[in-house]
Amino acid sequence: MDIWQKLFLYLGAANAAVILLVVLIVLSNAENGQLTVEGVSHLQPQMESFYAIFKWFVYVWLASALVVFARFLMRLFGRR
Repeated sequence: MDIWQKLFLYLGAANAAVILLVVLIVLSNAENGQLTVEGVSHLQPQMESFYAIFKWFVYVWLASALVVFARFLMRLFGRR
């Protein structure tokens, strides 16, 4: 496993873990078993700043995915 595959796998796992934590934080604000817009509206500034930072990690993850996929295609079609 080379550096690009490790970067793709580890960033993907880290992204999934962070999204899971955000979902648990949002779901912890449910009132009487219902999640409403009014119930989570106080989280809007935190979620906006989280998105502004988190999107760059997703961009790096997608770039590593493109590199891994391009190498896969080159190996697949390069042997003919």
